[in-house]
Amino acid sequence: MFRGRAQVGYDALFPCATGKSMRSRLLPFGIAVLVAAAAVGIWKSSRRAPGEVRIAYPPIIPSLPLFVAQQQHFFEKENLKVEMLSLSSSNDLVTALVAGQADLLPAVSLIPIVHLEIQHPGKVRVFSHSRMNENNALDKIIVKENSRLRSLQDLQGRKMGVFPGTAPQKMLVTFLKKHGVNADMISFVQLAPQAQLPSLESGAVDALFAYEPVTTTALVHGGYRALFGSVYADLLNPCPIGVSVIARDFERSKPEVAQRSVKALQEGIAYMAANPKLARSLLPEFTKLPPDIAERVNIADVTLQNQVDVANLQAFIDLLYASGEIPEKIDAHRLVDPSR
Repeated sequence: MFRGRAQVGYDALFPCATGKSMRSRLLPFGIAVLVAAAAVGIWKSSRRAPGEVRIAYPPIIPSLPLFVAQQQHFFEKENLKVEMLSLSSSNDLVTALVAGQADLLPAVSLIPIVHLEIQHPGKVRVFSHSRMNENNALDKIIVKENSRLRSLQDLQGRKMGVFPGTAPQKMLVTFLKKHGVNADMISFVQLAPQAQLPSLESGAVDALFAYEPVTTTALVHGGYRALFGSVYADLLNPCPIGVSVIARDFERSKPEVAQRSVKALQEGIAYMAANPKLARSLLPEFTKLPPDIAERVNIADVTLQNQVDVANLQAFIDLLYASGEIPEKIDAHRLVDPSR
């Protein structure tokens, strides 16, 4: 039922908008919707089978609750017919939902969801989010083992590799300023995940602000060390950067199916928490992670629906505004209040 495999990583939790802001990526929704409709044209939305729910997901670590729910047949137990679509970025996930081709996104970055709410209010409801802390964080700043860099201040005058997009660099700059580092003295180089470790190894960059599984791969295989732990958890602990959302139109038109769909995913989260080793063992099957890396990667804690922390979501939204990533503040209740 899972169609295809994409590159493993946290790509889908971070908007990839190289050379453009997320606002410019989301503004032309008329074009975006047409692109999404063409990309997922194999889905027929005019006729819906009873109990059908369409889930767009990235085949990466944060989708583990979905993989667990699938493997444990939680959807079947709720008499649901699940249609799956594998996509590689949060932009693609959000566009598919807006295009009416997906009802539920179990693992998506909160950043494009906030942009969507600002520009097109009332499209989605957040029903779960990550609680990322220093112990389970997805990100680190890493350097070569023999690097002379020993502190964040040592990054001044150096080149630093960052994930493509506006948000990662803006959040990193905010973090560096918090620690008294002059970010204007650092040259930031946007690097796709597959180019990050080769660039660090070759000396093209002196440090990396990287995400799982790049960080664990580097530390497990040796030759690298962490200069600093999580940037995101340092800025906000816990950090709700990853969320699960459901289309409000779907909730209004098919409330019982929507409720059962959320319940099945919630059972996946609960099972994952109760059986972490068994859940982790699914990663090589549903992603491209090698078993030795799957055993060691960080997996962020996520909330159940009744554990959603609106204040925590609001703090992250405020952080996005302070960093210049979003043009205005919004009330987090807009994202979580039940559909009417």
